[in-house]
Amino acid sequence: MSIIKSLADWVDERLGTREIGQALFGRKIPEATGLVSWIYTLGSVVMFLFILQAATGMFLAMNYAPTPENAYDSVRFISEQAPFGAFLRGLHHWGASAMVVGVALHLLTVFLLGAYKYPRELTWVTGVFLLLIVLFFGFTGYLLPWNEKAYWATLVGTNIAREAPVVGPAVARLLTGSDELGAQTLTRFYSIHVLLLPAAVIAFMAVHLFMVVRQGVTAPPARGGKSPELDLETQRRLELDKYHAQKEAGEPFYPYSLSKDVAAVLIVFVAIMALAWWFPAEVGQFPDPTDTNYNPRPEWYFLFLFQFLKYFPGSLEPVVAVVLPSLVFVGLLVLPFVDRRLLRHPLDRPLASGGACAALLGIIFLTVAGASSPQVSPYVPQPAEVAEGQRVYRQLHCDYCHSVNGRGGVIGPDLALATEQRHDKSWIVNHLENPQLVVSGKPISPMGVLPVLLPDQTEAVAAYIEELRGGGPYSALAPVLFQTYCMGCHRLNGHGSTFAPDLSSIGLMRTRSFIHRYIENPKAVVGSARMPSFLTPQGPLTHEFVEDLARYLAVQRGSVAPKESTSSSR
Repeated sequence: MSIIKSLADWVDERLGTREIGQALFGRKIPEATGLVSWIYTLGSVVMFLFILQAATGMFLAMNYAPTPENAYDSVRFISEQAPFGAFLRGLHHWGASAMVVGVALHLLTVFLLGAYKYPRELTWVTGVFLLLIVLFFGFTGYLLPWNEKAYWATLVGTNIAREAPVVGPAVARLLTGSDELGAQTLTRFYSIHVLLLPAAVIAFMAVHLFMVVRQGVTAPPARGGKSPELDLETQRRLELDKYHAQKEAGEPFYPYSLSKDVAAVLIVFVAIMALAWWFPAEVGQFPDPTDTNYNPRPEWYFLFLFQFLKYFPGSLEPVVAVVLPSLVFVGLLVLPFVDRRLLRHPLDRPLASGGACAALLGIIFLTVAGASSPQVSPYVPQPAEVAEGQRVYRQLHCDYCHSVNGRGGVIGPDLALATEQRHDKSWIVNHLENPQLVVSGKPISPMGVLPVLLPDQTEAVAAYIEELRGGGPYSALAPVLFQTYCMGCHRLNGHGSTFAPDLSSIGLMRTRSFIHRYIENPKAVVGSARMPSFLTPQGPLTHEFVEDLARYLAVQRGSVAPKESTSSSR
């Protein structure tokens, strides 16, 4: 023990650890009871969440590669193969949402309790900047998984930034590094996310914590206290004297307040662990920049702005998306310097309290409306082999020669629309393994070179091409199934009802996987769908019949007539 005490004395003599400990843990906290006492724990919860994000982010960075060629694969490796990778990524994912909630709630309660007023104006200002940084954390984290949602959501976000008056194009160029999302964009977002923003959070949080310790935690507000006969400086002096008396009569931070902080942190941590375990972050699909049918949606904490933009025409979009949030941010910054009254109780400030509650309800309403609004193209996971084939197709730049639904190169045939060469999967595999094949007397060898694929990659690319062409042959019964169960509502190639959408070109917009899933249970894909489920036992069709019908519809390409099936039965 004497050795430990000597070492502690040696460290204290040089660093003043005892004095620092006394300032942090021995300080008095004004007495608070009930809900207010738990509100005071929000600051510690936010600090813990940042530490959690930093720790999990470091472990994730060990396996992450910030390049378009490898980012998606590295995220998939983390989620599917790395020990506890999916759990760590889930902690980071849900921790980000919890941090947004924590900072926003902390700022809201500080506003309602009037704790932003003299002498804590700068404490409030640093808190507002921390909220902005946390939101920017979420935005820059969008792109890092490099999946379909990440790509398109980031594209929408940077385009909104580009619409800002005067500085918009420069800001967008600074973020993306070029005219489109690519390697420079991913590198910049990664650097901002793991270097600049953590440094900014540490700096502002250190200043924030210093001022909280220096000025003390605000006492719970009391009703009244208005003294119009006294000047503002006298009122402030009396208020400070009253606060110091409440502080001296309060309890030490350790162990009373610290115990509640620890309890709140543990509750939040257990909740995040449960979410990470039961609802891990999705890997998603490999991004397809040519897929203009994808319906991007931001994370939930930006959904209110996403929904709000729908109520304004395009000419007002820059005002709503950029100017209005900027004015709100500036308003929050100058608030303590404009509202100089010493009244702090919410009931003594009905306009301010009512406005804050109305804003909160409005954000909640817009968030719920944005989450429940129908998606033009909801996300339906592809089969694993098909998703892998699409990834290989993009990474090897097969679109330099081939196109998909008219988007891509013109040297080779369109892999989705070419009906004159509907070879089966085995032919496609053989062609990928040995491109020196002869078709119609002509040797086929794209540019004389085809990258060597591993057997699994070959099978995956073949599965992807087969999915583009409808997922395989359909039987002669498929058109009969459509006439029996679908034509009463839908129209196909000039025949049928107009009650529901025309399906003559459905194959240009939807894959076989999507159509199959939708026929099985439409509400599982689009919550507002009115079409009933057709899969047994709720519906009349077996899984094999649903698949047959899905393959038939997947080759409906409008002016491009589908070739008759090569299989007469299933």
